Amino acid sequence: MNRIKYLDAIKFIAILSIICIHVAIIWPYSEIKGYNISGFSEFCRFGVPLFLMVSGALLLGREYDLRSFLEKRLTRIIIPFIFWAIIFAVFILILFFSLKNNYLNNYPLEWGWYFWMVLGAYLTIPIINEFIVNKGMRGAKYFIVLFIISSLFYQILIFFNISSFVDLRFFLGPINYIVLGFYLSNKKFSLSTNKIIILSLILFIITSLCKVGLNLVSWENAHLIINDNNLCLLSYLDVSIFEIIQSSSMFLIIKGLYSNDNGFLKNIKDSFLENSIIKKFILSVSKASYGMYLSHVFFITLANYYLANIPLTGTQNALLIVVLSIIIFLSSWILIVITSKIPLIKKVCGYH
Repeated sequence: MNRIKYLDAIKFIAILSIICIHVAIIWPYSEIKGYNISGFSEFCRFGVPLFLMVSGALLLGREYDLRSFLEKRLTRIIIPFIFWAIIFAVFILILFFSLKNNYLNNYPLEWGWYFWMVLGAYLTIPIINEFIVNKGMRGAKYFIVLFIISSLFYQILIFFNISSFVDLRFFLGPINYIVLGFYLSNKKFSLSTNKIIILSLILFIITSLCKVGLNLVSWENAHLIINDNNLCLLSYLDVSIFEIIQSSSMFLIIKGLYSNDNGFLKNIKDSFLENSIIKKFILSVSKASYGMYLSHVFFITLANYYLANIPLTGTQNALLIVVLSIIIFLSSWILIVITSKIPLIKKVCGYH
């Protein structure tokens, strides 16, 4: 399958945003003028939805054999996960066997939530794909409308502390972001590309500010927390209406920049995005993104151990988060690129 440039760029932005969020978690109580720094990470919490949307753009609306799909897709996520999980376990035993730190004890489990979520989503994709193949864009729109309605419905229930027996949780899972990605990647808008980019940028800023504001006031107001007494699931996937708009806006901004062949934004595409070095870097990070997600935990762990307790002001912590995010981003990319060159490891390191 030929590479789609804007999808590679979306994966680039997605893994960078995830690393930024995980770096910010190292200092959960750091504040600037009384406001918790971690609350501002809501500007970057679109990473996981973007990865799911890329999967939808690539995997839905296609004819494929069920067995070959499962064999190919499941092995690409399961084997690298097992590989890095084993290495991380050995890493912890060697370096931090006697370390008593709640963050380190909990992080490996929290780190793995994304794998289990994607595993479930991939098992569902062949079923949803049959619906999309038969119903096309109208079927995708039906899913998205129910996604939005369900998000608003439960957000209102949580905000006003109301109970309800209406069960719309099927439309609040990762599969709905996957359908959303398929829809946005294939939708032909009547507006010009420049107008879509500008409108998406405005929506991104507004929803990001709303998420930051709500997070600073109350975490529960910014996220949907749905509990079922009969089924215990833990997921950090944000399915609030703010996240749906935020991630959709970022998806359309990047898609628009790559498809823009006229107007003032064309200069960004020609002078930056089409630069040979930038293109190779984005492509390489895109291929390494899954491995980067699985392996960046090493660098997060080290940063937490050596830097978390250093007395810094809120402003200094904020600057450190930015610098450290870039360092860990580049370090995890280099690690995956190097391991992808080793014959016995290249197929299990998460580079593809």
